[in-house]
Amino acid sequence: MENGYHKIEIESLTLGMYQDCRYVYREYIQNAADAIDKAIQKTWLKKGEDEIHVIIDNARRQISISDNGTGIEKDKAVEVLRNIAKSTKKRGEDKGFRGIGRLGGLGYCNKLIFKTSYKGEPCKTIMVWDAERLKRIINDREKEESAVEVLERVTTTNITAEDKDSHYFNITMENVSSDDLLDVRSVTDYLSMVAPVEISSRFIYRQKIVDFEKEHNLSVDTYNIYVNDEQIYKPYTTDIYDYNNGKKIKVDDILGVEFILSKDDNGNIIYWGWYTISRLKGQMKPKNLARGIRLRKENIQIGDEEICKKFFSKTEDQRFSFYYFGEIHALSKGLIPNSRRDYFGESPECTDFERRIKLDFLKLKDLCYDAQKVRSSSATIAKGDELRDKIAEKEEKGYTSQKERNDLQHKLEEHQKKEEQAKRQLIKITQKIKSSNSPLKSVIERLQQSNTMSQKEERMSP
Repeated sequence: MENGYHKIEIESLTLGMYQDCRYVYREYIQNAADAIDKAIQKTWLKKGEDEIHVIIDNARRQISISDNGTGIEKDKAVEVLRNIAKSTKKRGEDKGFRGIGRLGGLGYCNKLIFKTSYKGEPCKTIMVWDAERLKRIINDREKEESAVEVLERVTTTNITAEDKDSHYFNITMENVSSDDLLDVRSVTDYLSMVAPVEISSRFIYRQKIVDFEKEHNLSVDTYNIYVNDEQIYKPYTTDIYDYNNGKKIKVDDILGVEFILSKDDNGNIIYWGWYTISRLKGQMKPKNLARGIRLRKENIQIGDEEICKKFFSKTEDQRFSFYYFGEIHALSKGLIPNSRRDYFGESPECTDFERRIKLDFLKLKDLCYDAQKVRSSSATIAKGDELRDKIAEKEEKGYTSQKERNDLQHKLEEHQKKEEQAKRQLIKITQKIKSSNSPLKSVIERLQQSNTMSQKEERMSP
């Protein structure tokens, strides 16, 4: 198979695969997760004993990614690690399946080093890829070479002693060229949303999500992943923030989570997901790291934070994706990520998935419009109350002029028309929300509680 590839194909497979260089981390972590799954199947590990470590050394411009999965057997290591066209992955089952993700780091360093050991073998295999030499060969358009010739020139392999009970795989990138790959905060933020990790315990609705998973016999792959020895979690929060003059301010809070689930005619789950309920005041700002509804397969993110916008039928409704925190987990084996992992490959299953998910997103759109009506009606009513309070205060303390009195009375009379319309709309939308058992019931109840408390405070004030 190698002979069918030439250096131009090697270039496209190894040096130009990613728009965002951080995708390299995703590729290596999904490979590590597959190796850990196999180690657990072999009973070499128990679930919870798995570890994936990302070490970023800025001073040395070096990155190391290691796992305690199966590793690769000595007799297969060269064949697997140097053959760009061969993969042992199974489509629809393994998280990675194309067999080229391990070479993604070549475009961002001078040397790419693989070290691996397989349990029962008292040795480790070390393969070094000379990325600088590979780039020079690729840039020499005058000389035509087969993949076999190129790979033999840019790789060296050594086998050295190792504890026979060891099993691991390690990738080291030396002299990393990209500052983005060495930005610990950026990489941590990226992996916390992309990688298959647990939801942070600070998200108080995590247990409700876990209970839903148990109720429907859902299994979500999670792994212990560390960046510079700090374990990472999905950073969902109960608060929604904005920034005002550089100061972080809370603008809304999460009142609950709701779920969606779709099955085929045979009762197999195609996808399931959850999303948050808030007052849906507007789009969450980028400072809310976990904003947006995310698409996931094997609990690894597909695409970026904007991927689910396409499921809203109208362009003007796509903004609603950022009104929520949430996840859609694709379970169907026919939903296979494409080579860029920014969406699924074309298939009948993908067409069916899109048809179904768009119906669910119609409900999300309707929730946003209903919440908007509740807010606008409530704001109009509140403005009328403010005007009456102001007039009452002026009646007690005195007006500055007859004109001020007339102007305030005129404003109130004009506003009362809008207020009556707002009250009718609020009654109508409240009845709709309560009768349909809409997730917005919690918003209505919170609003009514807030109004009751305000009225009590007014009665108690001197």
